[in-house]
Amino acid sequence: MYNAENKTVRLSSGAEVYYAKFGKGKRVLVMIPGLNIADMNGTALNLAYFYRKFTKEFTVYVFDRRSGRDEGATIQSMADDLAEAMAKVNITDAYVLGVSQGGMIAQYLAADHPEMVKKLILGVTAPKPYPATFESLSEWIGFAEKGDLKGVLTKSYDMMYTEAQMKKYKLLIPVMMKFTRFMSTERFIDHAKAIYTMDIGERLNKIKCPVLVIGAEHDRITTAEGARELAERLGCECFMFQNEGHAAYLSDEFNRMVYEFFSA
Repeated sequence: MYNAENKTVRLSSGAEVYYAKFGKGKRVLVMIPGLNIADMNGTALNLAYFYRKFTKEFTVYVFDRRSGRDEGATIQSMADDLAEAMAKVNITDAYVLGVSQGGMIAQYLAADHPEMVKKLILGVTAPKPYPATFESLSEWIGFAEKGDLKGVLTKSYDMMYTEAQMKKYKLLIPVMMKFTRFMSTERFIDHAKAIYTMDIGERLNKIKCPVLVIGAEHDRITTAEGARELAERLGCECFMFQNEGHAAYLSDEFNRMVYEFFSA
């Protein structure tokens, strides 16, 4: 269904990168997800169903970070891994969507490998960590260091959703946690600490492709301020969800905007 495939590509370093591939369109869309506590392997069909709107016009690739430990990883090294993985599966240029940490990676990808990016959407992300970002990372890493990834997930939901959404979804959260396949705590910590290295600075000037920034007024992780600063420094349009938090990227309206921007 949806031509969904679970695949891996081996980097020159020997590390493997998992990716999901689905859809049958002529255009290539690369999605870069945010910081995650779950392994993505085996999720292609679920992702294809969630993004089924895209499957006729686009062939979609969703890339994970490199497998195993990645001690000392930076956002820039993750972007270089992604560029190599894209090249190895013959993606020469693509429409790129990055959300949260994935949006940070996407900034470096577009700045350092501009030939690979036709259009770019940066969702609920920022050009650097803000105090709220540091606070979230500190709590998540603290839980992970105690071996408690369920604690990370619980705290993540609390930070990502608005109070109204938490009331709506609170009964679903235990079910979602029951079916989550957690990655190793060490791998999560490697990925989380990479955000401390995010400060793209003047490299943003190297991004020349059309860009849309999408933020959320109630974002308690990368913040509304982060989205606005990013758009201002890029000189691009910035759309702000008024009643959403960091999880705005899961909404139907977010996906509609992505589809329209890339299809235009």
